Amino acid sequence: MNITDLISGGIGSKAIAGVAKVLNIDESKAKWVVAAAVPLMIAALNYNSKKSAEKEASINNALEKHNGGILDQIGDFFGQGPSDDDNKIVNHMFGRNTDVVKESLAAKTGLSSDKIGGVLAILAPIVMGYLGKQKQQTSSSGGIGDLLGSVLGGGAASNSSEGGGILGSILSSVLGGGNQNATQGGNMGGLADLAGEFFNQNNDSGKKGSILDSLAGMFAK
Repeated sequence: MNITDLISGGIGSKAIAGVAKVLNIDESKAKWVVAAAVPLMIAALNYNSKKSAEKEASINNALEKHNGGILDQIGDFFGQGPSDDDNKIVNHMFGRNTDVVKESLAAKTGLSSDKIGGVLAILAPIVMGYLGKQKQQTSSSGGIGDLLGSVLGGGAASNSSEGGGILGSILSSVLGGGNQNATQGGNMGGLADLAGEFFNQNNDSGKKGSILDSLAGMFAK
């Protein structure tokens, strides 16, 4: 399992082409948004899964419903465009950070927040479908956090075997309150670190924009 499948691999290529067509934007711009947004989505899900047993169960149930069927019907999905349910998935992923994500991506791309919202709504069920399929195919007993952490770590500079644990520590204070100081450490992987730092409330819009550039730069080449 590898996050590059969702960004620059077969699934990602179809998603980028579909996003560009549905929203009538340049394909290179669509690729940049996809490369920046997908790691944020998976990182947010991973942190949410660690908030409580109830949150983990909720994400687990959601992944059970998204069994990957959408990946075989991406063309039909793009023909329909994003739905209200797709927007709800985005809101569940990012919570109170949803507007921050939209506004930051809009500022970097020159696209409107509405168009960015459309991109996120298109990507959300694809990401969930991919993760749901990976869940079906893995026999790991480590829980949803390990699944999400390993997918996120698959396309990064991180070679750590701690995957979900790294993401849990760095995101524990930046996706929804509590202690505002994200844990720092030399062993934190590049992608996990960047994805977590985007949500750090101590970072201003300029810093968030630089983080998005770095995230996108890992894949949008």
